[in-house]
Amino acid sequence: MTIALLILALIIAIGFLYALVLRPWLKKQAWAQTFFAWIDPIELALYKKSETILFGRLVWVGSGIVWGYDSLAQFVPSLDLTPITTRLFDWLAVPPDMRSLSVTAFIGILGLLINKLRKTVTKPLELVAVPDAKLPPAVAQAVAQAEVAKEAAVQAVAEAKS
Repeated sequence: MTIALLILALIIAIGFLYALVLRPWLKKQAWAQTFFAWIDPIELALYKKSETILFGRLVWVGSGIVWGYDSLAQFVPSLDLTPITTRLFDWLAVPPDMRSLSVTAFIGILGLLINKLRKTVTKPLELVAVPDAKLPPAVAQAVAQAEVAKEAAVQAVAEAKS
């Protein structure tokens, strides 16, 4: 059971890494375009290519895992995660008196990630929930122009603030 939870946590972490870091970088690489032709239908089905929806669904799945674990823990009293959590907290150098705050810290980190998503994701869902391969050339050009205009506007506001 513990191995299954760790595998699910790893899958969720990889989902976050893909959506927030790897996907934007891969989109800029010419060699990765065949990958996106293959993955676009999957992204549309799972989260409509919206990082915010993906994040929400990963949190939702994570809460389901926690709920499932709590339900099973009531029926399996011998299930003890202390060795894993102790090693994890020791590895992270968390003092023993601060370990009870780990859930609160995790929720705080989720809040920071949601804040980052809000600042970086500004396209409407109707714009991102379209397979790149099915975009007509005029629409693809308009999307590219909108992206350039957005970047220029964000840069102009940042310069005006400083």
